Amino acid sequence: MKRSSIIEARRMQVNPLIRQNVDLSFQIVDRIHEILVAKGLKQKDLASLLGKKEAEISKWMRGTHNFTIDTLVSIEKALDAPILQVVHQDSPAYEYESMMASEPLSPPEP
Repeated sequence: MKRSSIIEARRMQVNPLIRQNVDLSFQIVDRIHEILVAKGLKQKDLASLLGKKEAEISKWMRGTHNFTIDTLVSIEKALDAPILQVVHQDSPAYEYESMMASEPLSPPEP
């Protein structure tokens, strides 16, 4: 999505933490837009799939909406496409041992 150079210059003057949150919001909107374009859909189609008004989707797509997890899951289901990855690429990889809920936990050693 094309952005204004004036807005981008102003955005660079914002507190880094706030800027990071806004950047993530724009990335989410860009991803939703990419999916819509790839599927040949419009915002009004997304509104229809979600049972929302087109005006609400339009507000979401401005890049300043604070998406909830529930909303993102609903959008992913409606579009049948992932929006977010849970682990950042620069985060360390963690390995977990699989544990069944029925396995008894061993008490900690004294």
